[in-house]
Amino acid sequence: MQKQTDFGAPQALLSLAEVSEILRLSPKTLQRRITAGELPVIRDGRRVHVLPADLQRYIAARRSQ
Repeated sequence: MQKQTDFGAPQALLSLAEVSEILRLSPKTLQRRITAGELPVIRDGRRVHVLPADLQRYIAARRSQ
């Protein structure tokens, strides 16, 4: 019997262009936020993507009360 690991349902990754559009930020500003560690990303070679859950946390952390 093989051990199976359940990682849950896979999430669709967002491109930086999609994230930039969602946040209405320029690509340069988005890159600065990523470099500052404010938004976690997934790097696969030259490709960079964002998990939807990470984007939601980023937005929630900046929401005014």
